[in-house]
Amino acid sequence: MTKTIYRSKIDWWAWLCLLVVPVLMWFTAFDMPWWYAVFICGGLTALCFIGLFGCWYEIDGEDIVIYQFFKPTRLPISKIKDVKKTSGYLATAGMSHLRVSISFTDRSVLKSYAPIEISPKDRDGFMTQLKSINPNIEILC
Repeated sequence: MTKTIYRSKIDWWAWLCLLVVPVLMWFTAFDMPWWYAVFICGGLTALCFIGLFGCWYEIDGEDIVIYQFFKPTRLPISKIKDVKKTSGYLATAGMSHLRVSISFTDRSVLKSYAPIEISPKDRDGFMTQLKSINPNIEILC
């Protein structure tokens, strides 16, 4: 079994948040005790980095594994109904507005009929690899 890792595309707004939020935290902690700055601001800065770099996608045999905050969620490729390119800023497992929307045939996969949206850097390669594993997947425009 081969594993293919797709990193999440990161938009400019995510980089801006990574810059602005920690700078504001450290600036407001200027008058606080040193332990406050180290533990609170340092911890929150680390959390910002984890949020930005802790999201990626892996195709592992017959499954897609979505890592968000380093926590894996395994979804079966055999139950994918269709995939399509989409854009939006809704809160999902992605750091970009350029996304891939994945719908499943079985409601029990996500416990919902709503599709999941992810943002791999190589959207075309990702969709092509899914289609090669499960030829029944419909690729929508």
